[in-house]
Amino acid sequence: MWEKGVANSIIMKELEDASSQDYHFCNGKVISSMCTKPLDIAQEAHSRFIESNLGNAGLYPGTLDLEKQVIEEIGQLLNGSNIAGGILSGGTEANITALWIARNITGKKKVIFPKSAHFSFHKACDILAMESVMVELNDNYTIDIEQVEKEIDDDLCAIVGIAGTTELGAVDDIQALADLLPEKAFLHVDAAFGGFVLPFIEDAPKYDFSIPAVSSMTSDPHKMGMATIPSGALLVRNRDWIRNIHKEAPYLDMIGQLSALSGTRSSAAVAATYAAMRSLGRDGYVNLVKECMDITGYALEKARKLGLEPVMEPLMNILCLYVPEPRKIQKELSKKGWKVSVAQNPESLRLVIMPHVTRQSIDGVFAELEALL
Repeated sequence: MWEKGVANSIIMKELEDASSQDYHFCNGKVISSMCTKPLDIAQEAHSRFIESNLGNAGLYPGTLDLEKQVIEEIGQLLNGSNIAGGILSGGTEANITALWIARNITGKKKVIFPKSAHFSFHKACDILAMESVMVELNDNYTIDIEQVEKEIDDDLCAIVGIAGTTELGAVDDIQALADLLPEKAFLHVDAAFGGFVLPFIEDAPKYDFSIPAVSSMTSDPHKMGMATIPSGALLVRNRDWIRNIHKEAPYLDMIGQLSALSGTRSSAAVAATYAAMRSLGRDGYVNLVKECMDITGYALEKARKLGLEPVMEPLMNILCLYVPEPRKIQKELSKKGWKVSVAQNPESLRLVIMPHVTRQSIDGVFAELEALL
């Protein structure tokens, strides 16, 4: 611990030095992240609610009302009605909490999820002492339905489907999973990325609460929702289910609000999410997603001119390209200041076209890529 405090000017200089070492979305060179620069109004809203803690919601009735409105709006966006839930720290906490609820209600522990599932499901099964069954993908890089059917038995707690895989942006056949779902088992859909993309894409696959068997969903406002970090929404079809993870805390100002993994919850993220959604509205998100998809198409054209083909035609604003030695290319691009990533299944160069990525960004990274091929 530092013995004595120092002047604010010194602290701010140290913070500026640290920030200068970080990569920032504003330069358009980060093409590997599913996050982006939040809207200005979301940042302002975040700062105004910085001291609020929805873990003790009795002190913050106004913020609690904002959260209810946000969950209702996201629920409607995902074609649900009377949806319950909350804003958590991100998709990982939301996914863990969804399986926690499913385990407590069903009394069972077997979870089936695809090889493409986010690492949070491995964390969830580890923490909750659940049995994880990871199934292979089909030729479309989505969950193999036949393999799922073979794994279903009387011990099944939940099946997980992905609406926008982290690596490729693929969407599992959620209706097919629903058709296989045994009575009383849960169907959780991880739409952490897809939740603020798919609703605004014409002819998107069916994946949401319009499928009656879907029990819960994850959707992250801090990704394409344009809110601040951290903001991850967990939505559940039945409000009563949340009570199965409730823990009493008599010393708080409102009893019955601890139905979440975190005891302390960032109310600032709630306000930022509210501000972003109110500011953009459906029309704003439609335009935002359309622009990202247009630039994704532009990137695909540039790739094909270089003789590079995609792993799959991009359904969302993620483009994975077959390139020779993707790890080597990633390293060389990083030396030039470009941050791209490498998908593993299959190995390919992965570009995530978020709102901060412009056509100029694409021109720049492909110029460097051409020189490396």
